Formats: sequence, C-alpha cells, structure tokens
Amino acid sequence: MSEPLQVRIKGDSMWPTFSDGSIVKFTPLEENDVLKVGDVVLSHHPLKKNILLVKRVHLVETDDRYFLVGDQTDPLASEDSHNFGSVPRSSIIAYHLE
Repeated sequence: MSEPLQVRIKGDSMWPTFSDGSIVKFTPLEENDVLKVGDVVLSHHPLKKNILLVKRVHLVETDDRYFLVGDQTDPLASEDSHNFGSVPRSSIIAYHLE
C-alpha cells in the first residue's frame, strides 16, 4: 500500500464537508480498489492539466467513468462533472477514507 497523500483544500466547492484551507488525507487508488457513489476522490482535472480536484462520486457509469460533483449546494460554486462531463478511472489518483 502506498503512502497517504495530503492535500490542502482550495475553495469552497466541497463545503460543508471540507473548508477552504483544510488538510485532507487521501489513499492512493490501486488497481483492485472499488469506487462507489458517495466516495470522495482526488482526480486530475480533465481540461486543466496541472489542477487536481477533490470531488464526490455522484454516479458510476457502466464504462468505468465517474460523474464527480462538489458538496456545495450552490451550483455555481463547484467546477465539476456538470461542467466537464464524467472522468475515466485513470484520472482518479486517490480516495478519502472517512
């Protein structure tokens, strides 16, 4: 098992679960790990090469793609799969153990 990753949250897209500036630990995703609806993941942004996203799995699609959303109830407060569509599993690098 790989070492946990620590990420500092930037912004309020995952509020109230995580606040701006919070430090969150993630476990690197391994080949046999199963992601499910409700999991919080760390993913590469599909359109912005050097940006990582912290989002919640909202839908697992049949072709191993994931629809990711922020917890913020304001739809304009989170750039997520509503903006860029679902992401492939290969984009997801880690998950949060709650």
